[in-house]
Amino acid sequence: MQRSAGVVLRRAATDARGTALVEFALCLPVLILLYTGGCCVSDMLAASRKVTIATRSLVDLTSRSLSPSIVYNDPGSINGRSYLSASAVVLSPYKLDKASQEVSLVRVCDATHAYVLWTQAQTQNADGSTTTPVASSVTAGTLPKSETQSAANVIPVPANMISTGMIPVSPDGSNVCGNLAPGTSTKTQVGTAGGWLYMGTVRYDFTPSVSFVPIATTRMTHTLFMTPRLF
Repeated sequence: MQRSAGVVLRRAATDARGTALVEFALCLPVLILLYTGGCCVSDMLAASRKVTIATRSLVDLTSRSLSPSIVYNDPGSINGRSYLSASAVVLSPYKLDKASQEVSLVRVCDATHAYVLWTQAQTQNADGSTTTPVASSVTAGTLPKSETQSAANVIPVPANMISTGMIPVSPDGSNVCGNLAPGTSTKTQVGTAGGWLYMGTVRYDFTPSVSFVPIATTRMTHTLFMTPRLF
């Protein structure tokens, strides 16, 4: 009996049948995690690319269609909903209720700053059929009203977007970005002179489609500046 048990144990110790199956069973969870993680990362990169393309579409459409001088003279009458909605469609097939779009008209006041003249932002439901206005990340001033403006209306702009000819010059040599009070013969008021730029921003909250992948919800944001085609 003892001898038979010893034979069985020796055979079990040297028998390699089923080893590959056991090893595969041990590796399978890791393989599944790698596969699904790779798919989620690929999906995240695709979503990021969609956000970039949507932002470019938004600014391109607006800069081709809205004259900055018209926006400046009557900002309250301007409605950019059609441009915002069109750019949101670019995000498809991602859920549009996880995204928001924002477009603004700014006027250069020095080599690295501009004054916000008009802004509008919105989000929408999942299929984009219903839009909802949301607060912009920037604040527009009250020009062309002749009143003191707020420093909060001045925002930073990438220096490579501004050429020398776009920067306004104040008669007394002061920085126009700081001239918030109505203009005088010696000072140029901020927002009343300088080159124009359209600024577009698209935001998207990306959530992995597989819940057990250790990737948290990530907000993707892309901002783009573009010179207007109309004047």
